[in-house]
Amino acid sequence: MTSRLVAAAIAGALSVAGASVAAATATVSSTDAYRWEKRLLIVFADTADSAALLQQRQMAERESADFADRDLVLIDVIGDYVRGASDLAATLRRRYDAPAGTFSVVLVGKDGGVKLQSNEPIEARRLFETIDAMPMRRNEARRAPK
Repeated sequence: MTSRLVAAAIAGALSVAGASVAAATATVSSTDAYRWEKRLLIVFADTADSAALLQQRQMAERESADFADRDLVLIDVIGDYVRGASDLAATLRRRYDAPAGTFSVVLVGKDGGVKLQSNEPIEARRLFETIDAMPMRRNEARRAPK
């Protein structure tokens, strides 16, 4: 009887873990799924310890409220690893002309178009000025409750 209880407990734990993994996986969308819903800041770096990558991430963390206000999602492409989207790194590198081994930052509008691209970290002011000048963003700002 004890072995049946242990087996049942293990089976239950595995099904909960499987559900958690499935739920976590379901929340990560492809970049195409964000179209018309979110703006994307895609950061490409060769390694996780890239100084430019760390600088861009620190800005994003510091400005997280402004990111949220502007429907801006941060996606990291580090080597062959993608964090924040389900796309393959090679697909994103090809789509946004960011060769492996280089640093690049791309701002993608809700319409899916590239709005800003740089081989250096983008400062918050420049990023937000670019977004705030977009017609869709101006409409959002007018409709926002005051």
